[in-house]
Amino acid sequence: MTAPGEHQDLIRRWLAGEVVGNQVGIKIVGGPFDGRTKIVGLDQNQKPPPGFRASGGPVGPIRHLYEVAPSSSAASGWIYAHIGADPDTAG
Repeated sequence: MTAPGEHQDLIRRWLAGEVVGNQVGIKIVGGPFDGRTKIVGLDQNQKPPPGFRASGGPVGPIRHLYEVAPSSSAASGWIYAHIGADPDTAG
């Protein structure tokens, strides 16, 4: 178990785009979750998961799709870009 200060330091490092324990924080760009950060585990090739679906908060039951994209401006080298609403959940 880590001390509270150590845990906060770990979170700060992930949010800064540093790979720690094979995990990294990746910025979300676009859509209702724009500006948030998703902390993900990297695969054996040091690549993040190809995408994810997110729902809740201001978007209600509609799920939004995001895909990973390389980014030279992001500290981690990756972003999750919004690609639209999941047609299976859109009204």
